[in-house]
Amino acid sequence: MKRNIRYTLMAAWISLATLPVLGDQTNLVRNLEINLVGFEQGGTTTVKNVTKTDVNQFNLATADIVAALGAATGNNFSKQAALVVITPVHGAPPSVEVRDGANSVDVTAFFAQTSVGPMFESSTSNSKTGKANGSLYSIQEFTLQDSPDYQPLPLHYTLSGLAIENFTVPAIPGPARELSAEVSGMGDSEGNALLFRGTIRIYGQQVEVVQGGGGPNT
Repeated sequence: MKRNIRYTLMAAWISLATLPVLGDQTNLVRNLEINLVGFEQGGTTTVKNVTKTDVNQFNLATADIVAALGAATGNNFSKQAALVVITPVHGAPPSVEVRDGANSVDVTAFFAQTSVGPMFESSTSNSKTGKANGSLYSIQEFTLQDSPDYQPLPLHYTLSGLAIENFTVPAIPGPARELSAEVSGMGDSEGNALLFRGTIRIYGQQVEVVQGGGGPNT
């Protein structure tokens, strides 16, 4: 069984009820970090009676994903550009952006995340204080895909693995959580088949208020 999963814990929204809206959009901003090792079929050489076939290995990091997104969207991002997950605290769907100084580019359409199978929870809660902390365990699938509104990406992947999301609620400015997944899977670059293994993390805790962002009290 597959179901869509948001970059959030639904139970954690209780801790956000006290955040002011006042017609503005309050967001929680977290870093999206991708660190992969890729493998591709190498060449074959023959010297006398010895034939050797190689597998090439390379690293694929967040900066490489940002560069691929820049190629697809027509942006020349700097080395300081970062990927972030933006979660509006009052219920709108999360989004993914490239943040490069004052420049922000919405790249949500290039990313997909689904939960596959059961999800297990380990937690401790205090009924008097309302505080809780714990971890969620699940198999997550992460996809980097083309968007019909932009040029094709130079690379793609579909990765899955065990993800652990640690959480604390309530917390200031919002529910504190960090997701870390050990993943592996397949992909391609310019049509050439690739294999991957590595980690994907969503972490950090920064609040931002977008004036006139269309919150529910607007």
